[in-house]
Amino acid sequence: MLMFILVPFFELSAQQRTIAGKIIDQAGTPLAGATVTLKGSDLATTTDSSGTFHVNVNNTGKNILIISYLGFIPQEITVNNQSSLTIQLKQGLNSLDSVVVVGYGSLRKKDVTAATSTIKADEIVKRPLTTVEQALQGTAAGVVVQSNSGQPGNGLSVRIRGANSITGSNEPLYVIDGFVGGNVSSISVNDIESMEILKDAAATAVYGSRGSNGVVIITTKTGKAGKTKIDFNPWFSKAQIPKKLNLMNAYDFARALNAQNAAQNTSPAFTDAQIAAFKQNPGTDWQDEITQEPWIQNYQLSVSGGAPNVNYLFSFNYLDQPGLILNQYYKKAILHANVNFKINSKVDVKMYVNTLLPKNRNTGYAGDITDPFAQAFQWDPTSPVRDSTGAYILKSKYGSNAINPVAQANNQFDDNSGTYINGTGVLNWHITKDLTFTTNNTYDVNWNYGQNLRGPQTADGLIGNDYAQNTASRAWSFQNSNFLTYNHRFGYHSITATALYEQRKYEAMNVTARSVNLSTYALGYYNLGLGTTQKTTSGYSADALQSFMGRVVYSYKDKYLLTAAVRSDGSSHLTDKYSTFPSISAGWNIAKEDFLFSSTVVSDLKLRASWGITGNQAVPAYASIAKINTGTQGPNGTLGYYYNGNTLSIATSLGSPVSSSLKWEENTETNIGVDASFFKGRLTFTADAYRKKITNLLYNYQAAYYLGGGSYIRNMGSLENKGLEFSLGGTPVSVGKFSWTANLTFSLNRNKVLDLGGLDSVVLSNVGSAQSNNSILVVGKSLGNFYGYQYLGTWKSNEAAQAAQYGMNPGNSKYTDVNGDHKYTPDDYMVIGNGTPKYSWGFISDLRYDNITLSFMLQGTQGNQIYSGTFPYTFGGQGDARNATNSDILNVWTPQNQTDIPTFQSSSNNSIHSSRYVYNASYVKLRNLSLSYRFPQSMMSRLKMINLEVYVSGQNLFCITKYPGYDPEVTNANYGAYPALSQGLETGVIPNPRTYTFGLRTTF
Repeated sequence: MLMFILVPFFELSAQQRTIAGKIIDQAGTPLAGATVTLKGSDLATTTDSSGTFHVNVNNTGKNILIISYLGFIPQEITVNNQSSLTIQLKQGLNSLDSVVVVGYGSLRKKDVTAATSTIKADEIVKRPLTTVEQALQGTAAGVVVQSNSGQPGNGLSVRIRGANSITGSNEPLYVIDGFVGGNVSSISVNDIESMEILKDAAATAVYGSRGSNGVVIITTKTGKAGKTKIDFNPWFSKAQIPKKLNLMNAYDFARALNAQNAAQNTSPAFTDAQIAAFKQNPGTDWQDEITQEPWIQNYQLSVSGGAPNVNYLFSFNYLDQPGLILNQYYKKAILHANVNFKINSKVDVKMYVNTLLPKNRNTGYAGDITDPFAQAFQWDPTSPVRDSTGAYILKSKYGSNAINPVAQANNQFDDNSGTYINGTGVLNWHITKDLTFTTNNTYDVNWNYGQNLRGPQTADGLIGNDYAQNTASRAWSFQNSNFLTYNHRFGYHSITATALYEQRKYEAMNVTARSVNLSTYALGYYNLGLGTTQKTTSGYSADALQSFMGRVVYSYKDKYLLTAAVRSDGSSHLTDKYSTFPSISAGWNIAKEDFLFSSTVVSDLKLRASWGITGNQAVPAYASIAKINTGTQGPNGTLGYYYNGNTLSIATSLGSPVSSSLKWEENTETNIGVDASFFKGRLTFTADAYRKKITNLLYNYQAAYYLGGGSYIRNMGSLENKGLEFSLGGTPVSVGKFSWTANLTFSLNRNKVLDLGGLDSVVLSNVGSAQSNNSILVVGKSLGNFYGYQYLGTWKSNEAAQAAQYGMNPGNSKYTDVNGDHKYTPDDYMVIGNGTPKYSWGFISDLRYDNITLSFMLQGTQGNQIYSGTFPYTFGGQGDARNATNSDILNVWTPQNQTDIPTFQSSSNNSIHSSRYVYNASYVKLRNLSLSYRFPQSMMSRLKMINLEVYVSGQNLFCITKYPGYDPEVTNANYGAYPALSQGLETGVIPNPRTYTFGLRTTF
């Protein structure tokens, strides 16, 4: 009986054998992820990171392997009696044959007529990235990425072709595995297969009201058919503050303070003996005391594999990122699952699940003069951190009037944790060979819990506003996208048509409990019943979106291309709820013409032109509905009014008026572009020119006081963006084991305010406590204008008579008197600078010899300025800063040394609203420098490993800039609230860290 069972098995084994192979490129570099298919069967596998594969073939009959890899010419290899193969693929003659992801489907690159850029996984993994947005920095033309703060866990600001709204968000729309509006924090950068950046209206109009700021489509990795593969990629970074301000030590501070007192006719602050002692003791360096040099840890583990009808990938990512200042951290764990099923020849299913578990402490510092980091450069070096008993010295006689920044940092607790779960299911039903129905359904839910404590040793506690607070919130959304795709080729014609119906619903609720003046803070924020007063508030919000879309892509002979789309969106946010967004684009593949078809120089050449309209609702839910005030109005965050002067009564009041008509902001864009490649794809070039006009701008308009005051949102004015962008890249050198690959991107954008609803200008207020009214919108000028006095230096001794007309003396500040009234008032404010870069660029270079790779990335901006809210305080006399801490004060104006640093005299009018504090913020940064070594395959075989690579790298190693502050890239407290208007207004934000990294990339 046993023989009858085993005979068929032995016969089958005798009919099959295993072929081992390796796929390499023309330089001999292994190609990981190449597909190997046995012709005439469903058997397929992929190469591992060393380019090797194993496949079973028949001992009888003809065996043909089909080898394919993106960007290379497919090959068919006939297997005779070989047991091992080495197959060299040649770079594709036509890179336009590759497939790119576009909205609601994919197209051959040769059929794309819109402006797009692609970033692949091999570029993303070169740097130790903690956020998805970092992968966009310096890698794509037309995309400007700015890190507004060096705090851990903070997202970056991404601008695609400039700012498009003066009130709403200017961040792009993220589409993650088909989920429109996905949370990029919920995925690990190591799980990304590719990122497609849709830039012009022809590409983004299929997303209608959500596409005006550009779209980033993220596709995550999937498992490949073959053996189970395990990837483990840990890295460790040491972080440090990139530079320090040049501040005075205790000796210089004491001398400067005595000079200040002498100028103001008051007694010296320090005796000669004290000053002599300070010469031996430099005092307290508050920048060192408030900062730390933490270790950052990141671990990425993934398991993937599959069979012909199913593949899977499961991954886990953990990040532990302490901040640059004390008592600050960000931690997160990400679980990702991706499973694809082929049910039968007609139906396949994809399932994606992402779970994000974040936890952070004190990562919400907005800069401004009240934050510990901003106080560190204001506190005087003669004051110790603690007294002889070890207790904090909470206040100082000199320097800043605020609380000890070290005490504030260590005793403030803003703790947040959350759970974000996102699940997406995609079903494709191939109704016929040409017609496919796709339904994409996503449900996500987000729970957050926040705990805040301000005890006695914090700024709030010192003035009796100490409190503890707990906040819980929950939000959920559901998106349903259903679309039909018809793809048919007949003769020289090709047509792809898409019809979509989409709906989305969102709902959120929250509850907050606050307790003030607790009897003890020993229990922290865990027992709110210990307070003398408790208050509870809650909120609810919901909105919905409904959309219809149609698109047709037509190609004739793969030469002449036409794409047309129209989308209609309806939003619950606006009064005019529905709007229509059309687009049309055309392309000409010139390389297909007879006069270029056989060219040995030009491989690809395509001209593109497009026009389209996108929208932006740019307002929150309920913006068109009149509301009542329910926010905090009384002391300690209580709610109500003191009607009789003594007793607090719970009450509500009428809110600001609302507009009777709110429309979509509309973005109309025209684009002309060219895509080219040369020398069989070794060199690629892309160029685009565009013009965008944004109309019906939404703005928080000041209401008349007889209507109750406040502000309300209304449509007003228009804005223009126009620019050029270029991308040049390729592999200029590939000789033997050596290759050099490089990519250069360049972006130039100019914007201009065209109309402000009949107004000539609008002044922006409430950007940080120090920078109110320091930004202005002016018709005919660009966004980001600074507003204040034009600083002319100091009055010199020979100008005493002129200075006297202003009530000033030689050595006092001198400004432009715009109206000639011999007074310095806000009527003399003028445009004194601009925070918008004139152009930005990035350069990436990879030098590879055998198994060694040296990579670096440079990135920069030019033509932008910073309006500093840091330096005014270092010169004293502003806000809480009573005395100067800046070393430049040692060069103060004197009759013998007539500099442009004003005297200490009270008549000097040393205004913070001044071009004195406007600096050139152009910069060049070495974003990344890395050296990696991949161990040879012979060693990997002995270790039973597929791949082992070690690397060392550094990030932000140097910055070339004329800006004397911490970091020319960071911005301000209210950047999120006023993204387009307040760019360049800096308020003492924590800078981006310099890091040194060691990491491994391993595959089993």
